[in-house]
Amino acid sequence: MSIDVLMPVITAAGDEAVITAWFVDEGQACSDGELIAEVQAEKVADEVRASSKGYVVNRVAIGDPVDQGSPICQIVESIGQPSPAAASPATETPRQTVVASPAAKRLARESGLDLSGISGSGPGGRITEEDVRAAAQPAPPAMSGLRAVIARNMRRSHAETAPVTLFSTVNLGRQLPSNLTATIVKVAAETLADHPRLNGHRDGDSFTAAPTAQVSVAIQTEEGLVAPVVRDASTRSVEEVAGSIKELAHRAAAGTLTPTDYEGGTFTVTNLGPHGIDGFTPIINLPQVAILGVGAARPTPVVDNDGNVTIGHQMVLSLTFDHAFVDGAPAAAFLQQVAGTLAG
Repeated sequence: MSIDVLMPVITAAGDEAVITAWFVDEGQACSDGELIAEVQAEKVADEVRASSKGYVVNRVAIGDPVDQGSPICQIVESIGQPSPAAASPATETPRQTVVASPAAKRLARESGLDLSGISGSGPGGRITEEDVRAAAQPAPPAMSGLRAVIARNMRRSHAETAPVTLFSTVNLGRQLPSNLTATIVKVAAETLADHPRLNGHRDGDSFTAAPTAQVSVAIQTEEGLVAPVVRDASTRSVEEVAGSIKELAHRAAAGTLTPTDYEGGTFTVTNLGPHGIDGFTPIINLPQVAILGVGAARPTPVVDNDGNVTIGHQMVLSLTFDHAFVDGAPAAAFLQQVAGTLAG
């Protein structure tokens, strides 16, 4: 009898996570409730404990992506020790003859390569010198671990949505808000109450509007981008929202965010202004249907209503939305209302 030990559902079932540490070896005995592994998804760590006593077998390798809710190992009651089958002339695999040019053989010896592991491109599968040189080239490093999980989620978003990005330049006036990101998060949350088509979750071809806006905020860490949720920004002060963003950023850097920090996000704000970026095309944070990008606020000559030239701060907002669920006009109306509120 064996029992599957499943990857916890940290963010969403089907999303990928990785094993970051095993605390038991392959075949090692474990007790019921014993800590056997640590896992991570989107910078959120969790623990896995044994669901029964037995022996841990078929462990997934550290760093290999696994769907949340899928097995990462099994626990068995006992481990048999099968005896190796005796080799006999009838069961031995016949040795394969390798056909290679003399130059290929010489280069393989100099490079320490086994010709049996190289595919030949010459006539009849003959291995050429060029084949050996290609095999000697180091393979480019593949993405692994959390970086690979983030990459797959980004590709999934781009593959499953019909993204369109609208741009709007906002005149913020001579004096910038002291907490610009927090101000934008609060304004976006307030504005979403009038634009429910952009505020909620998709599930396949259906969309469910959320009763209130819960804004995810993109935060860059050393290992990738995360987007925890700032709760109830529309009913809190800018200072309170700024405090929440600061606290989430601190915990993101420390790797102490929990699954609860990601739950329930209905819209995302991502700010690249501090990096000097004016406008960009942010990728939708599934299962949401829209994301607001914020560019740099730059001092710019502005002509007022009386024709006078003054210095004001201008900023580009970039709204990416899923055109399968939201049309251009409603998306433009949301962006126009956000810009108008920020401009005062």
